[in-house]
Amino acid sequence: MFDGGHTVPPQGGPAAQGQQPRGFAVAAIVLGGAAFLTGLVPVLGLLLAIAAVTFGVVALVKGQPKAMAVTALVLGGIALLTGLFSTIGGLAGAGTPTASETTSAEATSEASPPVETEEAAAPAEEAVEPEPEPEPEATEAAPPASAAPAASGTIENPAPQPYVAKGFLGGEKYSLTGRVVDGNANALVESYNMFNSDAPAGYKYVVVELSMTGLDPDGVEPSLASYDLSLATPEGNRYDSEFITFGDGLSSMSDGPTLYPGSAFTGYSAYIVPESAQTFFLYDNGSYIAF
Repeated sequence: MFDGGHTVPPQGGPAAQGQQPRGFAVAAIVLGGAAFLTGLVPVLGLLLAIAAVTFGVVALVKGQPKAMAVTALVLGGIALLTGLFSTIGGLAGAGTPTASETTSAEATSEASPPVETEEAAAPAEEAVEPEPEPEPEATEAAPPASAAPAASGTIENPAPQPYVAKGFLGGEKYSLTGRVVDGNANALVESYNMFNSDAPAGYKYVVVELSMTGLDPDGVEPSLASYDLSLATPEGNRYDSEFITFGDGLSSMSDGPTLYPGSAFTGYSAYIVPESAQTFFLYDNGSYIAF
């Protein structure tokens, strides 16, 4: 068509390029959605997931809409994992006998009558009374064997002092003796320092003196005894040491110097126990030590 000497393209003519094909991408996303929804169904979900992933890869290779292909791959990948686990679980469950089958087998076994053996079916022979044996002559009773000594370190048989503590990796760390200074020491602890905390209602302080001698060539800190040792009662209850300020001339175990073989230090520890407790042991690493 000519208009004033210029050529005018016809209206509604064909586009320069055809519409982008999307068949594989559409199929992939449909299969991916179906696989995602049926992923827990053994075999079916797995097959649909494989088909969705395959179509998604083909769609990407052929240059079809990338968003649809990638979405199909994601859905298919998730469904592939879900379908794989559900299929394996279904196959494993198929080989396991159900509870009803097991119960049926047990019931059949119980219902089967026992088979009588020839020995049981045969008539019992007449019992023959054995001749009485002569009574043995009376002999002197042997003295009872002495009971084995109880293991040391228990509540019934606590280990004696001095107690020798072992290191975590072996070797003797220190030797220690102790005594109870006051088994009802609430007033004593308050007299040491007015800022010491009161024992809770129903409880009391117990103050213990500990004398420690070093055995480790590398040296040992007296504060180690405060962490190692706890106060125990005959019921088996154990109580860790409490931080308090002691009176003049009395040192806490944490205040002692490093002890080498032959050097010693005497310090004090305080424990909070029930008011009813009257008998005490030291306890360390599964062993009870007598005072």
